[in-house]
Amino acid sequence: MSNVSTNWKTVSKKIILKNKYLEVWEDDVLLPDGDHATYYVQRREPFSVIIPIENETIYMVRQYRYAVSSLSLEFCMGYAEGKNPVQTAETELREEMGIKGKELVQIGRFWYGPGRTSQEVYVYVAKGLEFNQAEPEEGEFIDVEKHTIPEIASMIEEGKILDGPTITAYYYLENYLKKNNL
Repeated sequence: MSNVSTNWKTVSKKIILKNKYLEVWEDDVLLPDGDHATYYVQRREPFSVIIPIENETIYMVRQYRYAVSSLSLEFCMGYAEGKNPVQTAETELREEMGIKGKELVQIGRFWYGPGRTSQEVYVYVAKGLEFNQAEPEEGEFIDVEKHTIPEIASMIEEGKILDGPTITAYYYLENYLKKNNL
């Protein structure tokens, strides 16, 4: 017999923090066993991770991440207000890297951290790349780097890439390449 139940009831909700990036909600929840619990949930819009690939080369971004006080090597990613995930992918690719992909292929989707946020992540491969000048948003300081797939795998294995969405997107990339014999 399973202890898992979807019989959870939200008794009340209130926003305790709201800005242009996220909302934090305090929810009073009635659990399946009749007890009450308080959950704090970040409600955020979906974001897109984009993997621009040309032959054996993958383009990535290196930027300082304030929350972990460190430089982070990542796939291009972000959220664009008022845009769907594909439009977001196009926008982020142009802004962060100055790249336009003639073809964007969705290769995956996942929940960012379902224990604390409602945010979904969409993963795309960008092919048929056209290169222009990057248009970073205010406050973005980004270097674009080229890496091969084996280099990225090694950096993940060695702990040089620690960004969760990048590591998860890399898993989807490997599966995509295998399925398509690339």
